[in-house]
Amino acid sequence: MVMAKMHAHQIDVTDDDARRLVATQFPQWAHESVRRVPSYGTTNAMFKLGADKVVRLPFIPGDGVGVPVETAILERIGDELPVAVPRVLATGRPDERYPYTWNVLSWVEGEMPVPEALVDAAGLADDLIDVLARLRELPTEGVRVAQRGGTLAPLADPVHDTMSELDGEFDTDALHRLWDDALGAPLWPGDPVWLHADLLPSNLLVDGRGRLAGLIDWAAAGVGDPSCELLAAWNVFPAESRALFRERLEARLGLDDATWRRGRGWAISQAVLALPYYRATNAGMVEMATRALRALEQESV
Repeated sequence: MVMAKMHAHQIDVTDDDARRLVATQFPQWAHESVRRVPSYGTTNAMFKLGADKVVRLPFIPGDGVGVPVETAILERIGDELPVAVPRVLATGRPDERYPYTWNVLSWVEGEMPVPEALVDAAGLADDLIDVLARLRELPTEGVRVAQRGGTLAPLADPVHDTMSELDGEFDTDALHRLWDDALGAPLWPGDPVWLHADLLPSNLLVDGRGRLAGLIDWAAAGVGDPSCELLAAWNVFPAESRALFRERLEARLGLDDATWRRGRGWAISQAVLALPYYRATNAGMVEMATRALRALEQESV
């Protein structure tokens, strides 16, 4: 199966590619089934291998470099968190038909949370805060800066310019006010802390009770300002649960108003930049971005 291309330099990756790479490089798994699985991901094709593994094949230039980086992150934090994260089972190499480094990970069971249908929003908030609290305890020496671990400043113009494409679809006047407020918020005064840095619903897995069972896709992870973890506030939790999430973050981790404002900026930037870019190619990303912007345009400063 060939998926619609999201990027100009994206290559086609098929089930046959996954089967061939597994069979030639990891023959111990050659007899196991390979099937593509739906994903909101924007850089990797995902194939379930047997019952308990997943093959991730990057499909854009440069992301093969990210495989060993993420591998190192997973190996460092995998046993440290109170929820499951993928374990790296094998790292594959390019061949004559596929150009990038790739990997085989353990399959993490669970379902993506649907913000409008959370079974236990309070429990999910507590579980996520448990993970964030544990991440803050981990040593940061030698860890790279996370993808969203720095300041919002480099995104000021791209977000402002792209927001004009959403005029008439959203209350962009309100979004501009929130964005300017985020840009003007005081910077993080503390030391860098460990971050997942991409807490969208597609990277959270919940069990049948609605509790957090796993966190996947650590490609953006690293250290930095923890405000980017607040992506979850507007992407995972509806309004009433968002207030609870904020209250419990304040109680557990000392969340202050400046960090909330910067976090709101990260939510705006992610959604504003994603929605027009993926509008015709990734319905899941568009759905998440739309939901977040609908929540954000109701906010005030």
